Amino acid sequence: MLWVLLAILFVVPLVLFYLLAIRSVDRFAPAPWWLLFLCLMWGAVGAVVPSVAASMFGQEALDWAFDADLSERGAELSENIGATVMAPLVEEPAKALGLLVIYAFARRRVHETHGPLSGVVLGGTIGLGFTLTEDILYIVGAAEEAGGAGFIGVFFIRTIMLGMGHATFTAFTGLGFGLFATMTSGWRWVMPWLGLGAAMIAHAGRNLFSSFLTMDGFGVVMVLLLHALVMLMFFGLLIGMAYRDRNRVRAGLRGVVGVLITKAEYECIISSWMLLPGWNFIQLMGLPGGYREAREKQLNCFRLAFIRNRARNEHAEGHAPPVLDPVENEAITAIQLANARGVILARNIESFRAGGGRVPRSE
Repeated sequence: MLWVLLAILFVVPLVLFYLLAIRSVDRFAPAPWWLLFLCLMWGAVGAVVPSVAASMFGQEALDWAFDADLSERGAELSENIGATVMAPLVEEPAKALGLLVIYAFARRRVHETHGPLSGVVLGGTIGLGFTLTEDILYIVGAAEEAGGAGFIGVFFIRTIMLGMGHATFTAFTGLGFGLFATMTSGWRWVMPWLGLGAAMIAHAGRNLFSSFLTMDGFGVVMVLLLHALVMLMFFGLLIGMAYRDRNRVRAGLRGVVGVLITKAEYECIISSWMLLPGWNFIQLMGLPGGYREAREKQLNCFRLAFIRNRARNEHAEGHAPPVLDPVENEAITAIQLANARGVILARNIESFRAGGGRVPRSE
């Protein structure tokens, strides 16, 4: 029991730190904390249970096929194939089920705001949940076998050095679902499968070097190098998509400057500094209306911008007028109410009140 408590004490803070690092990049359409918590719990419990059950069944089949009980070589082959092939085939689909539920039952609002970037964040969060449970189990097992040295060794390798592994794997699946939510062509149905395939390949590649290609420690070096490469790709993808979302916000709000928001507020909202962790929080602190109301107005501006980037007449027929999305109406009303209360999003400007002003419609 002591090892379990210590493992929880060591692993949980690092996992939460990784979660904050991932979520901090999603500035313009951040997933609510309750949804991230559900994703974390799905990864930690919901995805682990079927993974363990399927892995046990698959490992039994491999042990039988390679006579693991009778041959040392057979046992080694069974274990390595289980890690390299069985684990990705079982664990990645189990984690993907959580993303499937999110994107299947939140169609409208997910379509507007949970694009590729949010998909990566949600997938990464599920992966972190899986890491949380898996690392605790491995660390406790190592501690019971080798004491404190085993505890520290496994914690250092799995949670510190490779702690973002499952997050980066499942992020590929999340990217696929995010592309599915925003694409309009028939290829959208392929995106989740491509994402899942990329997740399995990345997972299998890492495990390959830690099993078959260990090579007296060289495999560990290759695992770390491969992990570093995937991490660079992962955060490069996050930052690139964050800039993509910034451009969508810039284009989507351009038509409401002077009507719903001031020029100064617009410049503050689309500033590149928005992508720097902590900058937005500092900017909104002390503004009229307080941080909470200012952030709520800002989020409604982002929501409006994302909706206006979508083709407004995608559901209209012929020369019928474009459809005004109910979510767009909600965002406009919320911004107008915030303006009426004197809530502003930039320093050193007078409060701008939209009142009953006409909102321009982007065609």
